[in-house]
Amino acid sequence: MISVFTDDPATGAGPIDRQPIGFDVAGRLEREIIRGDLAPGAKLVETELSARYGVSRSPLREALQIVEASGLVTRRPRYGVRVAELSVANLDDISICRVSLEATAAGLLASAPDHRAIAGALDLHVEHMRTAFAAGDFPGCFEANVRLTDHIHAALPNPVLQKLLGQLNKPALRYRYWAYLRAPETVRMLIGSNEQMTDAIRSGDGSRAETVTSGLVYDAWRQVRAALLEA
Repeated sequence: MISVFTDDPATGAGPIDRQPIGFDVAGRLEREIIRGDLAPGAKLVETELSARYGVSRSPLREALQIVEASGLVTRRPRYGVRVAELSVANLDDISICRVSLEATAAGLLASAPDHRAIAGALDLHVEHMRTAFAAGDFPGCFEANVRLTDHIHAALPNPVLQKLLGQLNKPALRYRYWAYLRAPETVRMLIGSNEQMTDAIRSGDGSRAETVTSGLVYDAWRQVRAALLEA
């Protein structure tokens, strides 16, 4: 899985030296789409992107296929490749799946033999969220939340669940980032709810971990949905 925020933070132009090039370009495209640097509906022109990232068209086309598979761009005849639009309908489709899957993930981790160690690692991410929020650093708070979610998914003993959550993760991140910049009350709620989820995992209470996490995802969905409708 391509890491969207924990790799090279640069998103500007310039050649990419790491291999495979297509995956590197895809990661940078995903970062810029999730952060809104490439706006919803923006047309992605191959010649412009090749110059932007300093790569030839072959790895760029590979990157576009990867990003298309993640749901961040759409491709249609005579329409070209464009950044996918944000919509309430799409948010609903993603969130209704995430509510149950993220809850199942938290319940599994609470039942894991190393649940206390997992919770200890999650504590650090929650603390980074809290520190960034207090400083008014909402992008930094978001990145800490992404690392927390990535840690949960990586620790799962169920590869099928990992894959399903991975497929939902990238399109969900766009809505999460959008909310972080526009709805501070949602961010404050997420910090408290993630702390409760971590405590439930630490205690080994799978049922409570599932309940807290499903509530966390549902409440975030409801608040982001309301903000989208008002935008």
